[in-house]
Amino acid sequence: MNLFRKIVKGPVESFGSKVLGSIFWPPVSVAVLAESDHDDFLVLDADSHYELPGGIVKRGEDLRDAAQREFREETGFEVDLGELLEIKTSKTGIHFFFKGRVLEGEKNGSWEGRPEFVKREDMRDKAWRIEHSHVHQYLFPD
Repeated sequence: MNLFRKIVKGPVESFGSKVLGSIFWPPVSVAVLAESDHDDFLVLDADSHYELPGGIVKRGEDLRDAAQREFREETGFEVDLGELLEIKTSKTGIHFFFKGRVLEGEKNGSWEGRPEFVKREDMRDKAWRIEHSHVHQYLFPD
């Protein structure tokens, strides 16, 4: 199944959502910067870069519900959402970034990447997806 995801499903869904989304409407997306009880963060390892768990908000879906759903789908863990950290706009859409706390679950990746717990001090050196490159300002405010 992982091979199928990497070769077929992932690229097809990724390409389709980018092309159709940019043509017809700017999508609304959510992402979660979620910390565990061990001063580490649950992020997605997408091989060439890291990204925050999250994704597209479904029509009529509440932003917080979407953030929890996407987090669960991409990591296998539940999340207790905290404050809204930021709203960003770009040519690819409107992006809502939430703070969160990792709850119970079991690692279960998706075509977006493999869930990985990363210590705060190691987050600085990671290459990030451009939409998530501002994550450092919340982790290292000084």
